[in-house]
Amino acid sequence: MDYQNYLTQIKQNNISAAVEAGCELFQDKGIDSVKMTEIARKAKIGIASLYRYFDTKEKLVIACAVKMWEEVIGEILPNYQSEEFASLNGFERIEHIFRVYRILCNKYKDFVKFVAVFDSYCLNNKVEPSKLADYEQIITTLYRFFSDAFDCGVQDGSIRQGIDKKQFYLTCNHALMAVVQKLVSGEILSQDNFAGFGEVDIMTDIFLSYIKA
Repeated sequence: MDYQNYLTQIKQNNISAAVEAGCELFQDKGIDSVKMTEIARKAKIGIASLYRYFDTKEKLVIACAVKMWEEVIGEILPNYQSEEFASLNGFERIEHIFRVYRILCNKYKDFVKFVAVFDSYCLNNKVEPSKLADYEQIITTLYRFFSDAFDCGVQDGSIRQGIDKKQFYLTCNHALMAVVQKLVSGEILSQDNFAGFGEVDIMTDIFLSYIKA
């Protein structure tokens, strides 16, 4: 390995360490309370180096959000790439895809909490949509599987026609993510009674009933 490649490898390792440290700290403590010096210390790199890689905290926060989504989606996607999934009709595929919200609620609680904090951070800091291009691209990965399943259902007759596919997906995603975020955040009122996945299942059944042929 020549010297230039060595320096490139060092840089890549440091960037990975910074993002890993950021992911852990942001999930554990939120975004606003975490300082760049704390991230540098945890990543075991100098603060000057950290700012060379990420000249603003905003860029590091976005990079961490992208990495978290990549990891979660990387674990979920195999469920939609199996022969078993391919053998289902379109409606059954949508039903299968909706299980992701149960998975998020059960296995990725810290991630779900971070997404809510990240959304608030972007709104409060007026982060420009152009800066979120990579974040949006990784999120739309799930939509592509949903879209293919929906089209399959319309063609095989298991999903009724005349539905705005993109609007339906956004409605489902926004509503179900809001419920999941509420569930993982914990009960506030005595009437909340977050027992199991009841609210997720009820909402999922309502959406599925709307599209079933």
